[in-house]
Amino acid sequence: MRYVCFNGTFSAAGMPVIHAANRSYRYGDGFFETLRVHRSAIPLWKYHQARILKSIAQLGYTFAQDPEALFNNILHLCTLNNCADSARVRLSFSNGDGSLFDDAPLHYLIEATAFTTPAAGNGLLLGRYDELQKEVHAFSELKLASSFIYSRAAQTCRLRGWDDCIIENTRHQAIETVISNLFWIKEGQLFTPPVSDGCVAGVFRAYLLDTGPHIAIQSCLPGTLEHADEVFLTNALRGIRKVQQIGDTGYKTARTELLLQQHTKLFS
Repeated sequence: MRYVCFNGTFSAAGMPVIHAANRSYRYGDGFFETLRVHRSAIPLWKYHQARILKSIAQLGYTFAQDPEALFNNILHLCTLNNCADSARVRLSFSNGDGSLFDDAPLHYLIEATAFTTPAAGNGLLLGRYDELQKEVHAFSELKLASSFIYSRAAQTCRLRGWDDCIIENTRHQAIETVISNLFWIKEGQLFTPPVSDGCVAGVFRAYLLDTGPHIAIQSCLPGTLEHADEVFLTNALRGIRKVQQIGDTGYKTARTELLLQQHTKLFS
């Protein structure tokens, strides 16, 4: 039997726990966090915790739960679901139940499933998503529950056989992909877009900025990726992923592979 944790209470995953009046379901009023559990630990927990607390403050939510209790509930749920050795965990926060003008306490739901790290392979095949562009606003760096653009972009990936795809902002700057932050390498220098361009402030992105080689924060203008030597993606679940091709443009992977070797210690 698989379990979930809703507001600190553990129950069978098949039992309904979210009310129809849930404001994240009704209005997209909430945010979420996806994290990796590895050998009964959360390697990037301090970064996840910082982003959770920042999201709560920035969205003006009230949440009395101690982050340490969240941490313990995540690990306990992984133990219950027999996936404490390697798990994908989704932590969803919703702004309570009710209508638009109701005041309600913040809810949280934890889900945990076994996770197997995908093989590195030759690199990812990416496309460019052009049906919608992401708006840049005060909350665009958060992992908001209202994620329609990512759902649509993922559907396009499935239809076209891409592993992932580039998402642009309304200024037609490449900012991220469906599930990852974007990096590129040109003449030995690493680059990533600023969150002010609209990308999610990713946890592995923050970790790499803190611990990796010097990374320049720079907007990814039209044509930038076509002239890059290498492109790679990062997220908290999969770490660093090398990109083989975007559209008709192919990339080298030597420097990315060195980075992979340096940071695999997180999940070893």
